[in-house]
Amino acid sequence: MDRISRPQSPDLNPIKNLWGDVKNAVYEAKPRNVSELWNIVKESGSGITAERCHKLVDSHRCEAVIKNCGHTTKY
Repeated sequence: MDRISRPQSPDLNPIKNLWGDVKNAVYEAKPRNVSELWNIVKESGSGITAERCHKLVDSHRCEAVIKNCGHTTKY
């Protein structure tokens, strides 16, 4: 499969960044049990704003890939 048709390219996957946000919240909170862990995950997930999502989707990476018709970019 060539690079152009790889829809799950990590460079264009905003979900990866959002999971990173959740992971950081869990790391900072240091939960002591499953119940605390679940609460932290829910709270951090519900705190993700539409603005954050738009920022990830409208990134320079996406613009560069579109401009280069799917070919390699500096990202």
